[in-house]
Amino acid sequence: MRFFITGATGYIGGAVTEQAIAQGHTVHGLSRNEAGDTKLKALGAIPIRGDLSSLDVLRKEASKADAVCHLAYIHDFTRNYDDILAIDAAVIDALSSPLRGTDKALVTSSGTLVVEPDPEGGETDENSSLLENPFVPRYRSEAYALGKAKEGVRVSAIRLSPYVHGRGASGFVPMLMDHAAKGGESVYIDDGATQTSGVNVDDAAAMYLLAVDRSKPGDIFNCCETKSVSIKDLAGAVGEVMKVPAKSVTREEAAKRGDHILVPILTLANRPSNKKAVRELGWEPKHLDILEDVRAGSYAGLAEKLLKGKAKVTHY
Repeated sequence: MRFFITGATGYIGGAVTEQAIAQGHTVHGLSRNEAGDTKLKALGAIPIRGDLSSLDVLRKEASKADAVCHLAYIHDFTRNYDDILAIDAAVIDALSSPLRGTDKALVTSSGTLVVEPDPEGGETDENSSLLENPFVPRYRSEAYALGKAKEGVRVSAIRLSPYVHGRGASGFVPMLMDHAAKGGESVYIDDGATQTSGVNVDDAAAMYLLAVDRSKPGDIFNCCETKSVSIKDLAGAVGEVMKVPAKSVTREEAAKRGDHILVPILTLANRPSNKKAVRELGWEPKHLDILEDVRAGSYAGLAEKLLKGKAKVTHY
């Protein structure tokens, strides 16, 4: 099959690209610059120069593809979010229009944080109520994309756990490690009992490819490990790899540590169930879970560099 992947140069998109090529597919990946071209060529993919504003390029590549995976997104929490949603909607329009009536898959990306936590602390599923006042309203992007099912597009959405991890990278895990390195402690808020979820990046990539093969129009799949973890346990794992103690702080103390996103990621409850993906896609998480991975998995090298001041981590 011929794949077109946006975000192919990124953390999760790169893993999807690798696995698709390993399965014998051809991947055309969106690339913004020469560095992206080089990365994609090293993976065995074909770079397509453009960005999320290159709507003609997106439309053309989608029309040639047998499957489209859309992973690129603007993760700038300081930017006007209506602008971000408008850009993504235009991208969805461009990618979906050539796929109408073809049964070719358009697999899009969302997050499990769009769902309201269960008031009794139980698991949530793909039919649970959406969060009324989310940190960012990405559910609007998901809803817009899934609306294309009514236009004859086999579109689905992968709801990623907040803590995608593995390969010594990720969004939030390195950020927590960097805080621990600079502050000399790995913090959690109050008793740290809030539950959150993770998924290994290679398990996540596998779900995208399964969704290409097996998803139905309008499908949503939670992409998460089978067991949730407490923020306290996660802080403890970060503390272990960074060789610093885990410490409880108040919400106010955490807010003073410099990141406007630190308090939300340490307090947002998230206990999604992966049962639908297991049942309907035949998916199962096979790699280290988040606590094992952080404690003694892929993050040892990053920890060493951070402790020596030789690594730079992006803070959202």
